[in-house]
Amino acid sequence: MLFQVKKVAALLLLATTFVGVSVAVPTTQVQLNTYTYTNNVFSGQIYVENLAYTKVVKVIWSDASNNWSGSSTNAAYYQSISGTNYEYWNFNTTIGSAGISQFYISYQVNGNTYYDNNGGSGKNYVVSTTTTSPSTTTTSATGSPTATPPSGLSSWITSENAISNTFMYNNINTPGSATGFIVASPSTSNPDYYYSWVRDSALTMHVVVDQFNTTSAKNSTVANIIKDYVTFQAKTQTESTPCNCLGEPKFNPDGTAYTGAWGRPQNDGPAERAITLMQFADSWIGQGNDPSYVTNTLNPVIFKDLNYITTVWSNSCFDLWEEVNALHFFTLMVQRRALLAGANYAARNGQSNNYNSVASSISSKIDTFYSSSNGYITYSQNYNSGINYKSSGLDVAVLLGAIHGGMGDDFYTASSDKILATSVHIKSAFASLYPINSGTTVGVAIGRYPEDQYNGVGTSQGNPWFLATTLYAELYYRAISEWKAAGKITVTSISQPFFAQFYSAAKAGDVYASSSSQFTTVTTAVANAADLFFATVQKHANADGSLNEEFDRSSGFSTGAVKLTWSHAAFITAAKARSGKPVF
Repeated sequence: MLFQVKKVAALLLLATTFVGVSVAVPTTQVQLNTYTYTNNVFSGQIYVENLAYTKVVKVIWSDASNNWSGSSTNAAYYQSISGTNYEYWNFNTTIGSAGISQFYISYQVNGNTYYDNNGGSGKNYVVSTTTTSPSTTTTSATGSPTATPPSGLSSWITSENAISNTFMYNNINTPGSATGFIVASPSTSNPDYYYSWVRDSALTMHVVVDQFNTTSAKNSTVANIIKDYVTFQAKTQTESTPCNCLGEPKFNPDGTAYTGAWGRPQNDGPAERAITLMQFADSWIGQGNDPSYVTNTLNPVIFKDLNYITTVWSNSCFDLWEEVNALHFFTLMVQRRALLAGANYAARNGQSNNYNSVASSISSKIDTFYSSSNGYITYSQNYNSGINYKSSGLDVAVLLGAIHGGMGDDFYTASSDKILATSVHIKSAFASLYPINSGTTVGVAIGRYPEDQYNGVGTSQGNPWFLATTLYAELYYRAISEWKAAGKITVTSISQPFFAQFYSAAKAGDVYASSSSQFTTVTTAVANAADLFFATVQKHANADGSLNEEFDRSSGFSTGAVKLTWSHAAFITAAKARSGKPVF
């Protein structure tokens, strides 16, 4: 997203801690560290002795009737444990209706198979709904949706929304920069984020355009800020760049391309920019302004981006976190949205195009990202290069794709069953990963992905991100708006684990009409859970209301880039979703 960090020789990892519980590195070849079984999601972490590069670690379980019918899931490498010859391996899967009663672990390496069946006791691990380790049992950190948000939260959200608005605008047209420059963060060292990312700038300006469409309609100051952004972006499209393409990710304050080593191209940026500028063009005309500005200035930028998407959408590129070169769910979602909106926009501007047909091909490809065996949408396919330790496939980028790529057409929108199911798996992974989530009375602190090693400055262990945590609040409130618009809630076998968090009687096939008590029960509980995520942000925000990129997984204190523009823009969009008027 906003950074590119160099690998360091040694990872600064705590080898003997997980979820705040000290566990000695074992002397056996394989041993369970901890596990969680909540709302049919079975996940955990295993110690594995690194006896060879090629190895298979598997968790095998019996159903609720103690029948062993071959139910199993493969664990995946998470990270090495510094100073030892052991590694952490994680597993995460959805248990079907048959349930689970006990399990053991097998480890195949060098032609040998080693087992962990609860220390050789012969009774395996008996499953409970708590997070457990071989020596310790603790309460699972779930950020219970039945907890009560702190009093005064609504007032704080209103206040923080105004503060975020101020910090966001302070990062636009910063002194000494080219007109229209939007800085990702004022941080100039540890880390240096004093650049304009195409993605971050487009998502930020999307918020400003929404204000121009609504509360700041016909506001000349806001209009000029957007026009400054257009000027900067138009210039970047003609700049000489290392990738020689529109997927160049970031630019210097003077508008020239950053030429250092980086993850490029990043082909979501042109899509997000086109989405933002098309909305501005329609608003500009709708408010009675000079149409020649659209024809002569906006349209060349917009159609250049849209045409670029049609030629590169199937190519691998770097993701929004700038770490993996592959084909990405998030990138495809925003590209699809840009082209569908672009087809309508082009028709109204008399431009022939193939945008709808390409968008249809993208839609078909997006459908392949859902893993029925895992029960969630994986973040990427066709790995080409970059970091290679994202073994779970879980990433909040998928949920961001629903927010920024959603078209209101039920295609992977906030209330779609596969998005809801994915949100359960991601939340469950973080609930048991970060020490600050243990026994929390607010919402679960959410990071980018469970295997994250970026700590805001270098590499060790990843932290929760403010924009990822507010994302959950926005996702939940958007889902509520979509259910209300549909006049019902439909529970499928895929989304049932999500609804079971809020209504224990929910079962596949249920349909709750908007007039029903079940509809009220679910929407009230989901809104309550969304507010708990806001409460998490309230708990960890700086005293002045500014939001860094991250907050520490153990102490909860802010870390990484200060006053991150995207963090503040994300808070604003989440607050708008809470008001029932999400940003589109």
